[in-house]
Amino acid sequence: MKGISVREVTNENVDELCRICVPPEKRTDPIFMTSMELKRKWALEMLERWDTCAKLAYRGSTPVGMIQYYPVPEQGIVRIHCIYVPEEGNWRKGIGTRLLSSLIEDVGEPKGWFGNEPAVALVTKTFPGEKPGQYPARLFFRRKGFRRVGDDPDLLYYPLRPGFVYRPPEEQGRDYIPQEEDKGRAVFIYGPSPCPFAYVFLKRAEQVVREAAPHLSVRWINASEEPDEVRKRGGITGCIVNAVPIRSLVLDEGRFRAEVLEALKGGRSSE
Repeated sequence: MKGISVREVTNENVDELCRICVPPEKRTDPIFMTSMELKRKWALEMLERWDTCAKLAYRGSTPVGMIQYYPVPEQGIVRIHCIYVPEEGNWRKGIGTRLLSSLIEDVGEPKGWFGNEPAVALVTKTFPGEKPGQYPARLFFRRKGFRRVGDDPDLLYYPLRPGFVYRPPEEQGRDYIPQEEDKGRAVFIYGPSPCPFAYVFLKRAEQVVREAAPHLSVRWINASEEPDEVRKRGGITGCIVNAVPIRSLVLDEGRFRAEVLEALKGGRSSE
């Protein structure tokens, strides 16, 4: 960890946070440029609301890793969205450990979000996406003392108060409200996001839908510009085909395509 410093993300270095996950050769690609701008909008909204959203690790003046998070005041926890060190030359150098340690130290102090009390725990939900040879996030957090919540191997918590056991509240998921105008077309809903790849994957989803149904009309809805259109659909983002929300991720292209074809037939896949 020699030569590594950790700094809070502020309005001054927010652009570095938005670029760090995107390969340098992709940063002038129009799709990735939009994705970075969506992440920037998310980060600025979080900074305005919470005055924090992420930390960056630097080697000299170069960002080499990041951890993103947000407080959940009603639970007294801080939720980690992701931790990431993009370049292979920086893997297994203790950068992730330094970022996590900085966050643990920070939220262990009294915070206004929690009535001037420290956080009671860090909570994260890991997901696949590591590069070949990169240490998976789930294993990283488990090695750092995070505990599994129930039967979900990806839902993990790190208690900051002795004896604390995290019990997640019942999730109130958003459900799509069918719209007559969505029948016979594909609708893609997007907005500010902590992950620049959310928009990139949605553009890939559009490509797969067009391949599966070349004559299907397509509509894109920007949640920031058309909030009423999003609200009347239940507040969801993602892909809707023939008034059926597509639940599969486009990363599993076969499953995604099968769900799209099932939706086009007017039914929902049983898978």
